Amino acid sequence: MNLRTFRTFVNLFAGEVEIFLGGYILIIFLTIISMSFSMNQFFGMNLYLSRFFVAIFISMIVGGIAIQISTVKRLSDGYGGYLYSSIAAISNSVAVFFETIEMIMYGTNWFEFEFLRVQSENPLMYFIGFMVFLYSGLMAILSILDLIFIVNKS
Repeated sequence: MNLRTFRTFVNLFAGEVEIFLGGYILIIFLTIISMSFSMNQFFGMNLYLSRFFVAIFISMIVGGIAIQISTVKRLSDGYGGYLYSSIAAISNSVAVFFETIEMIMYGTNWFEFEFLRVQSENPLMYFIGFMVFLYSGLMAILSILDLIFIVNKS
């Protein structure tokens, strides 16, 4: 396996994981929000819709789709994929920017604060918030490096 094949595999895999992660968490979030009245009745918890949260995961989905399209366009047409790589870099950077704002305001516990509007010492929520931030950062770096590689190649 040469370097071009490996880079193609990494881009396709990373885009798929980003689409899955962003979509999965967004679907879970919207499902829980749609059941918020029942959750309040059964558990006494109030759940809130967060525009930051929705924007983060929609930009992750858009970034993953753009990475996928860029890679497939390069494989099939030989097209550089400037537009789609730029969209991926911008979209993933927006997600990291919003997550950074959330982490500045609420710490690594931003994930729980967006759901419940409380700050507790739940280690699982710290872990989830940090892992989503770490993965978004890695995807932003990957998409920016991919854009740099495309620009330098031409």
